[in-house]
Amino acid sequence: MSTSAPQILANRVTQAIFEHASLISREQQLDELVRLNADFARDLAQAQHCSLWLVDEAKKQLWTQVERGVAPIRIPLGEGAVGRCIAEDQVLLVNDALDGDVSSPHWITGFATQQMLCVPLRVEGQVIGALEVLNKSSGFTEGDAELLGLLAHFAASAVESKRLRQEAIKAKMMQHELSLAMDVQQHLLPQDQGCVKGLECVGFCRPAKSVGGDYYDMLPLPSGSFAFTLGDVSGKGIPAAVMMASIQTLLHNLLQREPVEVAAVVSDLNRTLFGCSVPDRYSTLFCGLISPDRSRITYVNAGHVPPLLLRSDGGLSRLEGGGMPVAMIPDWGYQQFTLELRPEDLLVVVSDGIMEARNPEGEFWEDTEVPFIVRQHRQSPVRSLPAALCTHVDAWAAGAEQYDDMTVVALRVRP
Repeated sequence: MSTSAPQILANRVTQAIFEHASLISREQQLDELVRLNADFARDLAQAQHCSLWLVDEAKKQLWTQVERGVAPIRIPLGEGAVGRCIAEDQVLLVNDALDGDVSSPHWITGFATQQMLCVPLRVEGQVIGALEVLNKSSGFTEGDAELLGLLAHFAASAVESKRLRQEAIKAKMMQHELSLAMDVQQHLLPQDQGCVKGLECVGFCRPAKSVGGDYYDMLPLPSGSFAFTLGDVSGKGIPAAVMMASIQTLLHNLLQREPVEVAAVVSDLNRTLFGCSVPDRYSTLFCGLISPDRSRITYVNAGHVPPLLLRSDGGLSRLEGGGMPVAMIPDWGYQQFTLELRPEDLLVVVSDGIMEARNPEGEFWEDTEVPFIVRQHRQSPVRSLPAALCTHVDAWAAGAEQYDDMTVVALRVRP
């Protein structure tokens, strides 16, 4: 029995679609994959033009690639015929001259639209885009719609597979970059936290994310003085970590210029950071300088949580004084304070990640808890204090995600 002409044509078309599916499966670039499918759909339907539009949920837009090397074209989600096709998940077929409500904009197609066929792209029941085919002299038919529906099946699978593969690669690269950033950040923090002459000290930081914005430093100076800092950069992640590294480097340089005036150090830091940071990036900061004989501390508090001072006789108070966070106002005048220290005095500085811990119901930790725990550990080694604070915070959080970085610096004056 001889094969009919329509059957021969159908076999050729089916073979062409399968050959095209094999071709696009080897394409590595998503934008080129979009263009290849659009060109094939145009030729298959014997039309003048075709665009393959994809949904960008994050930007609430549709985008398409018209030419290799040219930036993608974007339109608002839901606009025009293609937007309607995607929103309704329906094939649109119009063979009359189209009005502006459903036609593609002339700045995209470059010519007047007379006929249009729009077919949704579906992956597992979700519409991810559409093929929009324009202008066929004989008019589009239901057969064209079925033919492009078959192509749309392969195109949608190829596009989604490529998109997922690219997202996986990006995620892997981001994780690698975060791992490197975390390693660098950890090495910026003091590595040697043993006792220094006349002081017992400890520093601890547990970031909320892989890379945090809290930082601390402990720096013995050539004169015998001891400088320490604790700060909290606004935001989280890599941008906060970059600013944290900048602050740490600048402070190291400024504190090495003895004799040290703490207010001048913080003022210089503030002006420098303001000139190179964005408006929403700033940092609270506590910077203290303990004298060589350990008998006094001079400090500046730039918007940070007031530290606790537990005296050797059991008296507990917060260090007074404060100012604006650094990098907010370029010429802010910071004021320094000086306080007498005595043997066995314990000074504790924490970040607001500890003070503002939350439980699963969103309730904040009690303000009185930190002073209570500090009193409990009055006679304990200083190095045990961060773990004690974090244990109590975790118990309050009851499994809730850590909201902010948690950082502690504690120092006890020794005879």
